[in-house]
Amino acid sequence: MGKQESKQLENRISVVVVLFLVCLCMYGIQWIYGITIFPDEFGYWACAANALGFDWSEVTSISSYYSFGYSLILIPIIKMFSDSVLAYRAAIIVNLILQVTSFFLIKKIIRMLFDQVDDALVAILAGGCVLYPSWCLYVQITMAEAVLFFMYTLTVYFMLKYLEKPSLSNGIATVLSAIYLYTVHMRCIGVLCAVGVSVLVRTFIVINSKTEIVKERKRMVFSFIFIVALIILLFVLSLFVKNYYIDALYSSGAENLVSTNDYSGQVDKIKALFTLKGIATFLTSMVGKIFYLGCATFGLAYCGIHYLIKKSIMKNEKALFVLLASFFQFMVMCIYTITTSSKTSNRFDLFIHGRYYDFVIPLLMAVGIYGLINSEHTFKKMLFSGLIFLISTAITIYVVAVNDTHMNNPHGALSIGISYFYDKYNFRPFYTIIMGAAFAVLIGVISTVAINLYKTGKSHFFILLICIVLLGQSYHALNHFIYQYQVYIFGDTQVADTISELRNSGYSGDVVLLYEGGTTYVNNVQLRIRNERIKVKYLEGLDTDDENVATDIIQALPDDALVLVDFESNLNDYLAEKYDGNWLSGHFDLYYKK
Repeated sequence: MGKQESKQLENRISVVVVLFLVCLCMYGIQWIYGITIFPDEFGYWACAANALGFDWSEVTSISSYYSFGYSLILIPIIKMFSDSVLAYRAAIIVNLILQVTSFFLIKKIIRMLFDQVDDALVAILAGGCVLYPSWCLYVQITMAEAVLFFMYTLTVYFMLKYLEKPSLSNGIATVLSAIYLYTVHMRCIGVLCAVGVSVLVRTFIVINSKTEIVKERKRMVFSFIFIVALIILLFVLSLFVKNYYIDALYSSGAENLVSTNDYSGQVDKIKALFTLKGIATFLTSMVGKIFYLGCATFGLAYCGIHYLIKKSIMKNEKALFVLLASFFQFMVMCIYTITTSSKTSNRFDLFIHGRYYDFVIPLLMAVGIYGLINSEHTFKKMLFSGLIFLISTAITIYVVAVNDTHMNNPHGALSIGISYFYDKYNFRPFYTIIMGAAFAVLIGVISTVAINLYKTGKSHFFILLICIVLLGQSYHALNHFIYQYQVYIFGDTQVADTISELRNSGYSGDVVLLYEGGTTYVNNVQLRIRNERIKVKYLEGLDTDDENVATDIIQALPDDALVLVDFESNLNDYLAEKYDGNWLSGHFDLYYKK
């Protein structure tokens, strides 16, 4: 295929990929009414609302701290749209725009990473990245992940530009991108560390180069000092902003949950790494993540890591940065989830976790495909990847088998890479692992054959097969983890609308949530009635089956209160005796006096 034909095919593939992304998003947006993942999404909306003067602190304090970077994007959305459903859908459209933009950035990244790659293949590899199922799912919810995918892509792009031309402007752009990525979620500190190390390596190479003139060496030293100082300054500034939001939004709860997602909650995990038991737990937990990586990419990411290691040994600084960013993020994730392989942990998704690492996976998969295309030993490398995958599968099965609960709490939406065989009504971890592994091996074999057919016949269709599989997986994930839950979310918005109608009718009492623990579905109610400060009465640990306890709780409530309680709560009968007005919708019963 000639250069011009390849360019034309690239343009056609690019148009098709963008259309797929738009259609995937637009297909389901009409059925989306609010938050799907509790309480993570609400944390970002709460920070944005606080910046605009709304007080959601009592509802926010039910949950742990979430970072503020994504909230900067949500602030203008809340300002522009007074209706929560429109605001939520507008945020989804922003996520889609970032995903489409990432597609074109990844095409540039692929051209910077690889010396010789035809134009059509560039579009296919980039298409595979943005059609990665986790990315497509996160676009349609307001978790920070959609922004993480984009900001990681942007940071890699700027870093590769800096390594090509280490100017101060490129360095500043890289730092600003990496710092913002960090403020979107602090677990991205791994990428920030990779930026610092890569800048140091580049500076060291220039300083020790005998071919560089003295002026160039001095310029590099100045740039390095400035970039490091900027990283430190912005990092410290982000800590001040973080502490402000913690004080403003997370200080009124019955229990301080800030440490869950803050550095203070990671100290004991890091200390554990200095004990033999802690190291063993860490390595065991790591195996689950290696298994997830294989499932999510059909073993192709393993080949990508091998390619990056080989190029790094050959002193390819661009490959080294991608490798370091991927490795540091993997280690951060493993430290965060170090206890998830313990015998008492029931969170299956945290043991085989990938969410904290998902945003680096698509590029690793693309690198793996390119590495196989340019290797003389395609089957041999995939066979080695398959061996790693099968070993990690066997250990994963063993860890789940010896677990006291058999990790019976799946949280499938948070581990998309192995979610296609989840049954929420009958979760079977061993079935999920075995079927997920079998599916990954099957697609891995098909991918290997497709790559070899492409290498021999140069037909791009064979590589496109991988993108088609990813597209099908994305559609499956969206249907199973977003759309089917939105009917309940719509019910919660109706509860909020009823509260607004009662306000307009003259009801002036406080909105009170009787919180007995569990999922914070009240997030969607607070998001919709943004001007209200919902009061939270904590009932966790109280025996509401006891008539005396239940009676005391109800008697303590103001007569003019608008009371929210879980629709399955034991308190419903007692509330019905005190309040003659009632509205049931979604997850809540609303009580009030007529």
